[in-house]
Amino acid sequence: MKVTRNTNSCISCGTCVAFAPDLFSIDSGVVTLKKDPKTYTEEDKKKAREAAGACPNGVIQISEE
Repeated sequence: MKVTRNTNSCISCGTCVAFAPDLFSIDSGVVTLKKDPKTYTEEDKKKAREAAGACPNGVIQISEE
């Protein structure tokens, strides 16, 4: 799994953190990754997809590698 972020569009709403607090945080007003996506478990991948889908600005993009 590859996770990319368009941090210029991040409004720091925290939706990603609400869906996946173990994977995402808001630092200095933008979403950051807490873990390397290469180490994600299947549950982490599910939560990352949910967080990406819930983001109001589409900041988080998920692609399968």
